[in-house]
Amino acid sequence: MTRKFLAPALAFAALVFPSCGEKSEAEKAEDERSGVREEKRKKAIEIYQTIAKEYPDDPKTAEAKQKAAALEALAPKK
Repeated sequence: MTRKFLAPALAFAALVFPSCGEKSEAEKAEDERSGVREEKRKKAIEIYQTIAKEYPDDPKTAEAKQKAAALEALAPKK
């Protein structure tokens, strides 16, 4: 009796729960957006640090350093 019940139950479970363990499309899209945001954040930090380094006497240098530090603080914690 157990064998007769087990096979159909497993087949039903495979049909009902086909994506267990896999990410949904929304989760995949969010992961992609997060990656893009992280790359843009890193690039912005690099640009602000370059500005601060190349133009140390410019009045905007302090602002560039502050923005770079703020973006670094937003880095995801690992």
